[in-house]
Amino acid sequence: MIGCLSLARDTFDIELAIKKIAKTKKSIKKLTKNISFFEDLITNDEIGRNALKYFENRKYNKFIVIQSTFTDAKFISSFVAKFKKPILFVSFKEKRTGGRLRLNSLCGVNLGLHALIKNKFYSNFIIYSNDESSFSKEILKFIKSNNNFTKRNFLKKITNSKKNNKKIIEFKQPKLGLIGERPEGFHTCDFNSKELKTKFNAKIEKINLYKLFNISSRVNKKIINVTKKNISTNLKNLHMLNQKELNKSISLFHGFEQIQQKQNIDAFAVRCWPEMFTEYGCASCGPMAMMNENKISAACEADVLGSLSCNILNQLNKKPALLVDIVDVDEKDNTTVFWHCGLAPLSMAEPNTPSATVHSNRKKPLLHNFAFKAGEITIFRVSKSENKLKFILMKGKVLKRKNSFSGTSGVINLGKNTFKKIKNLFLSGLEHHVSFTYGDVIEDVKFLGKKLKIPTYTI
Repeated sequence: MIGCLSLARDTFDIELAIKKIAKTKKSIKKLTKNISFFEDLITNDEIGRNALKYFENRKYNKFIVIQSTFTDAKFISSFVAKFKKPILFVSFKEKRTGGRLRLNSLCGVNLGLHALIKNKFYSNFIIYSNDESSFSKEILKFIKSNNNFTKRNFLKKITNSKKNNKKIIEFKQPKLGLIGERPEGFHTCDFNSKELKTKFNAKIEKINLYKLFNISSRVNKKIINVTKKNISTNLKNLHMLNQKELNKSISLFHGFEQIQQKQNIDAFAVRCWPEMFTEYGCASCGPMAMMNENKISAACEADVLGSLSCNILNQLNKKPALLVDIVDVDEKDNTTVFWHCGLAPLSMAEPNTPSATVHSNRKKPLLHNFAFKAGEITIFRVSKSENKLKFILMKGKVLKRKNSFSGTSGVINLGKNTFKKIKNLFLSGLEHHVSFTYGDVIEDVKFLGKKLKIPTYTI
């Protein structure tokens, strides 16, 4: 018997998710009668507990998990710990409309796979587009297989460079400001303070989220107005936003700035939701973008290793770096999409294209809205995939395309077979955030890996 369940987060487009789930179930039912569906959409802990009870009294050989929207990995981690049976994730492809990223289900799969692989549980995933024939073949393959998924080595170790680079010798051990704690279920944002100290001589300065709120709330209105006037020269539509909420968002930038200057912070890892929206009353994306522009990287979701990744690129390249989600991949087009809500620095945009907007789910300012400019990029992550510290490194190219989804995004080519590379990265346990910077600093990162005795891999 096969079990099937569906995951979602209710801040995304649940109506669309339900339609996608219905279509998926209909396709699966055509292929087998030997399947049992937990019908409720798992959006919270209570429904999750009901799902565990539903499946515990029946004998199942394997499970299909429909990842209808982005979710954290809390439920799937507990589910796998309980049942320990093979899992196939199903995610959905979204049209690159330039509008809201309505589901972000692929990123949810990425997050879940990382958490499971950390615990030595290996699975697989498929992306359901409009090709039912291809989808059916993959489902049948899973149904007919008898064995658990096993570990496969997709990553390729890079030979360390012999290049002697002065920039590396001057690498500064960073001081990372951790504001708040990572959200529940975000295992991708875990870190080990002792390991960071030993390997990077990095210091972690823990800062209470409400300290940021307190400092920001006291920023003088005149200072906020000056900043608003300055950013209005590069951001269209700023006057169309809720000005009270916009002022709050700008005050966060000055809060970050004050903390950075007073405590000599080199990069931030910030708990950017939900309290920014629900308690302070605005988005932190725009303020974090402004810090990124100043090469004081600000990583979302309190991702410390993500902030360290950006800081390393900042040091090696002397240009801004950005932390992004991988939210779409198109096999026919040979591209993937890097996106985040709206915290890319303005220097990553084509001139005269950026506009101001609100968060696609929370509807509060300030966010940047533009497509990344075309150019060669270095993609990098200080990773703990499979619980082992490593560098993951790739070359890429941003194509000249329209914005795929509201916020800041870019269409990326990774050379030959971008689709396969992204899939294999996910199956290797890559975190749901990667950093990138414009230009080629591949040799510099390789040399740093050698210097710090950290193995470097590519795909």
